[in-house]
Amino acid sequence: MQHSKYALAAYDPEAAPYDEIWALCADARHLFADQLPDRTGLYEERDAPSDALTEPPVRLLGCAPRGVLKDALESGRGDLGHGRVLRLARSGRPLQHAVEGEVVAWVPSARGRGLVDLALDPWTARPPRAAGMVWDAWWSGWPTEPNVWARDGTGTDGRSHWLTVARRHAGRPDPDRPDRAPGTAYHLDGRHITDESAFYCALGEAVHGPGGYAGRSPETLADCLRATEDRLRTTEDRLRAPKDCPRGTTNAPPPPTLVWHTAHKARTCLGVTPVTSRTDDRAPTFEELLALLRQMDIQVVLA
Repeated sequence: MQHSKYALAAYDPEAAPYDEIWALCADARHLFADQLPDRTGLYEERDAPSDALTEPPVRLLGCAPRGVLKDALESGRGDLGHGRVLRLARSGRPLQHAVEGEVVAWVPSARGRGLVDLALDPWTARPPRAAGMVWDAWWSGWPTEPNVWARDGTGTDGRSHWLTVARRHAGRPDPDRPDRAPGTAYHLDGRHITDESAFYCALGEAVHGPGGYAGRSPETLADCLRATEDRLRTTEDRLRAPKDCPRGTTNAPPPPTLVWHTAHKARTCLGVTPVTSRTDDRAPTFEELLALLRQMDIQVVLA
């Protein structure tokens, strides 16, 4: 039996985390912004119809409709509603929201009896192909190898999606990973740290293993390191803690010593001279990240 890669959920901004599932779909086409068909050479400019250069709708293939959507299709109703496309893991659990929009058309699917292909006109930005590479890496569950996030083709966009998926998994730790003993030194693989997002991808893996999450900004990093300490505190303390890192889900105590291997790579790529004030649009420099870790009583050894 083929596992569904995508789900179409009813669009509800108040739903947490996602609303009613309308359909499970085998695959999608025209989803990624950097893989849309090139139409620029199809027409001479003077002869082009007004919609000739519009982007094609997202196509969801081999969908098994249910609930409200199934009723709408069977009744022939023209308004099929607004939905959001979710990328799924093999287990059927959502990995990440992909795009939102209006369901504008459907046809019977060649993929099986009772299945349909849906067309969705997106009103949010389509994800990059790098997001698909990240989703494929998480398809079977937690990554088993380090540095999958650094594979060729992922880039900054892919690392951003990686951190989003890793954070979702932080609420469901891998039961096959044993807890680390207090006092354990952590080893940060710095070979691929070329920007801020790469630093957080690598740090998450240093603390929690492949696919681990330890924040994605200076503020969330502090939050996540406090989360590890919360394992030793009362339930009341944990409930008062910040929310970026799910509580009670870490498998490692705060690292007293962090060995940063190949640190010269980050020093070169991130820079070393802080400016007098931080702004939201400036990434922290190497020296600022180093100072942040040391402010958290982490002994950093550059190697």
